[in-house]
Amino acid sequence: MDDDQAPGWRAYAWGVLAALTCPCHLPILAAVLAGTTAGAFLSEHWGIAALALTVLFLLALTRALRAYRSRS
Repeated sequence: MDDDQAPGWRAYAWGVLAALTCPCHLPILAAVLAGTTAGAFLSEHWGIAALALTVLFLLALTRALRAYRSRS
């Protein structure tokens, strides 16, 4: 694929970050992190974690869409 037509690695990286930080994945993330310090923080501060993941998700989604549109 020509570099002018293919989305760059940054676009893909932002897309992956958006998928991983989607707030609907919070219960899965809590189950995966169970027994760790991050899991303990997540279970104690569920609201803060949901808010932080939502903000990060929106930022990553916006950046991914912008990167895909600028490359096409």
